[in-house]
Amino acid sequence: MLLIYRYLINIFFPLIIIIIFFRTWLNKEDKNRFKEKLFSSSFNIIKNHNKKLIWLHAASIGELKSIMSLIKRLNEKNQFEFLITTVTLSSSYLISKELLNEKNITHRFFPIDKLSLVKKFLDRWSPNLIIFVDSEIWPNFILEIEKRNIPLVLLNARITRKTFLKWSLIPKIAEKIFQSFKLCLPASDESKTYLEKFKVKNIKYFGNLKLASEDKINIINDKNKEIL
Repeated sequence: MLLIYRYLINIFFPLIIIIIFFRTWLNKEDKNRFKEKLFSSSFNIIKNHNKKLIWLHAASIGELKSIMSLIKRLNEKNQFEFLITTVTLSSSYLISKELLNEKNITHRFFPIDKLSLVKKFLDRWSPNLIIFVDSEIWPNFILEIEKRNIPLVLLNARITRKTFLKWSLIPKIAEKIFQSFKLCLPASDESKTYLEKFKVKNIKYFGNLKLASEDKINIINDKNKEIL
């Protein structure tokens, strides 16, 4: 099944390129940076080799907002470099507004999960720790990260019943992929249960990270003031 997945990505990659080009005309992709998703020549590596690199991947605004406080806290002592990847155009605007004034933070668009791109991306960025947020499960990336023995964390993991049933159709591959995460922090008891069914060993449940985001805390504080 994994070979079929890789084969289909290679077959449809030219079509993916056409779709992303078309999306730029609809203003749904960054016209200057969309190639970051498609070509290794556009990865544009900028990093301080004297610091360890933490790579965080959050698909869109919701996932990105949930890790804003975490990134800022980790960056307080100026000890690490941060690479943040996202998929959507709106998330890139949010990073420009909220995070790019922070030191040591670089944003790039997440490349297509094509094995040749995956290998070049990991070769060139060479992260020391990788954190995927929410339900970002990309087989080629995850298995290649595991192969390179880079610590990989699934943060605020969200596995719905529908997602679980789909992965259960290919149980051996599902177990191999989910067990590649060295640490899983589920967003709910339901997600925790499904991760356990995939025999993930290191699971820690602390609640939904999105409820602890800066925006949520500010809303709660405002409501408390209204009540008082």
